[in-house]
This record gives sequence, C-alpha cells and structure tokens, in this order.
Amino acid sequence: MEAGERRDVETRFAREDGLIVVATVAFGMGIDKPDIRWVAHADLPKSIESYYQEIGRAGRDGAPAETLTLFGSDDIRLRRSQIDEGLAPPERRAADHGRLNALLGLAEALSCRRQTLLRYFEEASEPCGNCDLCDSPVEVFDGTVAVRKALSAILRTNETYGAGHLIDILYGNETDRVREKGHDDLSVFGCGKEYSKRQWQAVFRQMMGHDLVRPDPERHGALRMTEAALPVLKGEAQISLRKDTIKSAERRPAVKMLVSEEDAPLMSALKAKRRALAEAQKVPAYVVFNDKTLIEMAESRPETLDQMARIGGVGAKKLERYGDEFLAVITGAIEQLHPARRKLATRAGAGSTYDALMQVQTQLMRGTCGTLKPLSCPAPMLAKLAQMRPENETGITLLLGERRVERFLPAFLDVLRQTE
Repeated sequence: MEAGERRDVETRFAREDGLIVVATVAFGMGIDKPDIRWVAHADLPKSIESYYQEIGRAGRDGAPAETLTLFGSDDIRLRRSQIDEGLAPPERRAADHGRLNALLGLAEALSCRRQTLLRYFEEASEPCGNCDLCDSPVEVFDGTVAVRKALSAILRTNETYGAGHLIDILYGNETDRVREKGHDDLSVFGCGKEYSKRQWQAVFRQMMGHDLVRPDPERHGALRMTEAALPVLKGEAQISLRKDTIKSAERRPAVKMLVSEEDAPLMSALKAKRRALAEAQKVPAYVVFNDKTLIEMAESRPETLDQMARIGGVGAKKLERYGDEFLAVITGAIEQLHPARRKLATRAGAGSTYDALMQVQTQLMRGTCGTLKPLSCPAPMLAKLAQMRPENETGITLLLGERRVERFLPAFLDVLRQTE
C-alpha cells in the first residue's frame, strides 16, 4: 500500500496479470472479481471505511495484491469544500470533518499503514512489513514546539479563525485583517518565522491528521481544538511530524484559488446557501447570485444590509429577497430592520442618514428636558426625510408637520447637513 504526491503524468494500467482496478471509476460499477491484483486511487476516497472496503476488493483469491493511492493538498481542500457546501446539519458535517482527519492521518502516517488503518477500527497489529512506510520509513522530527505555537494562536483568537489568518499571525504578516482585529499585539504574533507560510500549511494539515484541530462548520472553517490537543498545549504530550511533508511544501507551487484559503470556508457556505435557494425555486444557481458576487461577499464580509447593497450584483430586488439569508451566513445573525429602512439600503447615504435621524429622535423623544410627553416620527416619515433631504425649515415642515418640527427641527437639520 503506497501513498504519494500526485504527479502530472499520464497513467496507463495494463491488464496482463489479473485485473487492475482504478477505484474512482470501477468501484461504482460493482466489480466483484477474485483475482484483482491492483487497486489504484487517483485521489482520496471519502473516508477510511470506504477506503478499507475498496482496497478489500483486491486479492480475494489469497494471492498477493497491491494498492496505490495518489493524493495531494488539493484533494484535502476539495473534500473540505464538499463537506462545507453540503446541506447536512452542522453535527453531521463536523463528524465528516473528523472522518476526513482520520483519512488524512492515514495518508500522512508516520509508520506502518496497516497499524494506522487497524487502529482506526480499534484493533492492533504488528508492523506489516509490506507497506511503503515499512519498506522505507519516513524521517520524522519533534514538532511539539511548532504545534504548540499553532494551538496557542488558535486559543488566543478564541477559535474563531481558519488556518490562513492563523498563519499570518504566526508568520508576523501584518494584513489588514490582522491589524483590524488587533492580533499584531498578541504574544504569538511573529513567533513562527522559522517556517514559511506554505510550510505552516503543511504543519496545520498534519495537525488535522493527528485530529488535534477540526474545522467548525458553523463558523466558516474556523479551527477548533479537540480534546487530543489539550495535553500537547499543556506540555503533557509530544507530537512527531513528517519532515518530508514540510520540505515538499516549500517546493510546491501555489495553487490559484477563487478566494484566499482564509475565505474559502465562507465561500463554500455561501455556495451551499445559494444552492439550497436555487433548488427550492427550481432555477440555476447563478439566478440567485453569480460566483463573482459570492467571491466579493466572502472577501468583504458585509455586516449590514447597507454594506451588502454595495456588492456588485446585489440590486434592490435581490437584496430584499436574499439579503437576510446571505447576511445570516456571513454574520451568524439576521439584521432586524424596519421595512422602510430596508428599502434605503440600496440608496447611497440614505440608510446612514436614516440611522442618524432615528438616533436623534430617540434622544429627543421626551424633549431636551426629558419630561415632555413622548413624541416620535413614523419610520416611513423618517425614511422619506432621509431620502428627500430638504435643506430648509419649510421642506421639513411639509414632511413632518408643525408639532414634530417644534421638537425635532434643529437636530434634524444638523443631521441632514452633516451627512451630505
């Protein structure tokens, strides 16, 4: 059984000695032959259970058989996005991430693959002496310090961010997001300069293979520590890492992605929401929003409907129809707005003017002395004032009436002049 980096070469399988099966193609066809000599996976299967079943198709006649699995970081990224874009409940997706971690642990095992495979099923065995790691043991090193740095970064950012942002912190990369969140003041900022950003990605991948961290499906890929991470963080346990994985990460060319690694989980969540809405309406996904719009959402992460309205492809009708649902994916909560206020989201400046008028009105509801009878303006009236922006007392009086003007005129005029 072998696992190695995928190569950009054409693979040819001859049928001279028994049958040779390419798992990704043939297993869906229900092959059940006793004399299969080879099983090849062109990419990672969905789980260890699937992998165990598929390689078990070889050698059923008792004669020797071999398996070959090709994998790379792109396969892991693809599997993660498939989980995140699925419509399963969060607890199911969390369990799927755990199973993928186990598979990654097998792919990047430190020693005998048979032992690693059977350990997953709570069984034990002696080293098989047949797998690639028994034939050519990999060089490992004590990665406890690096792993503890990564875990500390996760802990000090409240398990809220994905690997991309955490690597920026460890590497000391002062991005706009790092400065905005104040993470350049953390004690772990810049403490990991011994590795490049790609090498840190390899460290995080191996941490997932050890099941020390898992992506949180409810927080757009933010990494959460598992119970297995606590002894390492406290200095009560050590972790070994593969040196070849760290070295090869530096040589591997960067992969061009639609969005950054940090924004990829949110992009997957937005695509999942788009697919659910499109399926409910029985329309193509692009009818809801195209990819370009979702990319801008994932990168800019709007927090209000006003900010959402500034994104290309989000017009008034789509903001009204889909704004709340996509905003909930990004922020985790639906912004509660009066319908009159919601309509101003697509009108430049009108929304912020409305908010300022509403704030002033709240302060003056009982007058400057705070003892008068409560008086307020209906939301549609404030919305019209924010939209029309009359410049003098006469225009405001026509909209509000003399009784309201008496209480609110000076303050409202100040707001309209300041928000021009």
